[in-house]
Amino acid sequence: MKLLSIGVLLICLDSVGQNQITLQTCLDKAQANNALFASQYSTFRTAQIERNFHNWTLLPNLSAYTGFNTSFGRRLDPFTNTFATTSVNSHSLGLNSSMVIFNGLNFVYKKNLLNMAIRKGEISTKSKQNEITIQIIELYVDLCKLVKQVEFAKIRIEKYEQIQAIQRLLIHGGKINEVDTLKSHNSLLNEQTLLIGLEMDIRIKTVDLNYLIDEPLTTRHIYALESVSQITIRPQFLENFTLEQLELDKDIAENQLKSDRSGILPNLALNGLLGTGFSTNNKDYVIAGNPTKSYRDQISQNLYEGIGLYLNIPIFNRGEWLKTKQLYNVKQSERTSAIAQTEMLLEKQKLELEQKRIKSRSEQELTKQISDNLRAIYDKTILLYSEGRTTYVELETAFMEWQTKLVVLENLKLDSELLSLYE
Repeated sequence: MKLLSIGVLLICLDSVGQNQITLQTCLDKAQANNALFASQYSTFRTAQIERNFHNWTLLPNLSAYTGFNTSFGRRLDPFTNTFATTSVNSHSLGLNSSMVIFNGLNFVYKKNLLNMAIRKGEISTKSKQNEITIQIIELYVDLCKLVKQVEFAKIRIEKYEQIQAIQRLLIHGGKINEVDTLKSHNSLLNEQTLLIGLEMDIRIKTVDLNYLIDEPLTTRHIYALESVSQITIRPQFLENFTLEQLELDKDIAENQLKSDRSGILPNLALNGLLGTGFSTNNKDYVIAGNPTKSYRDQISQNLYEGIGLYLNIPIFNRGEWLKTKQLYNVKQSERTSAIAQTEMLLEKQKLELEQKRIKSRSEQELTKQISDNLRAIYDKTILLYSEGRTTYVELETAFMEWQTKLVVLENLKLDSELLSLYE
């Protein structure tokens, strides 16, 4: 009786403060749990930033430069046509700007690659969300199974208590001895132990569920079996995302090849320059002694500007383009084969799923018939036992066979619900 009290206490504690939660609510909470998708969101957002700033590459760049230089050793002064041995210090500064006018449409191909990177991030996020969806659904279905097993365990405990009441009457009538009551009591204790174990399993799986849906880990819920078939978010086969990823990889490789090809085409750039400088070798020959012109005068007088078009024509790149093209062909052949294999695997998964559905429906029908027959056998056996016309072993065997089939039937129903969720 102590074990029974402990079991009842645990069940009562579990029932306090519980709220019903549907499978759809669990899925919605999991989708809103950003911590589960932090890596995917980061990759997706990074790709978006890269694509947005890619448009800036059309603008010309602007940079400032400055430099200091010292020259020493004997040299020929072009102004006096004499050798000079004094050191010469110089300083230059200015602004430089350049802009690519044509680079083999590399800008377009790079933008396509960045758009595909965003798409890749979306696929990765959807795949992760689908993975979490499947995990949530399986957890919820397992919890529903455990809840049903708890209900059956409670019913078995009530049945054993009813059997014990019958046994007490049979003992008073001298039809059985106390051995049967000991056996039924042990069976009752086993059911109470099983009940406690089921409750512990529910607790553990509930912690896993709470982690995924971002609820306090100790929160307890009431699960609605009928909500399994009412969800709007449907799980998909993982091969769907693999196939989508492979197709995208083919497009990425094609655009990357075009981008690499632009590297062997001529490119045209526009450069502009504005600068000035100072040198100790810049003398003022109007003044006696030819002193160095002042820093301010040189900076204002030495102002120079420049603009130019630069055409770069690649001639020889040591076979890099040929190597890239051959590697592309090899990889594309591999991806084409992988796509074909994935399509076949996806079709295989769908066919297997349909066969599982057919098998599940057949098993449910047969198990239902067996369960009904076993219940009838139990009802007749307990009547015979109450009349002292059969043994307790036969009664318990009939009872457990019926209860076992009931558990199997409920599991088949829930498994069938799970199979029907896949698209």
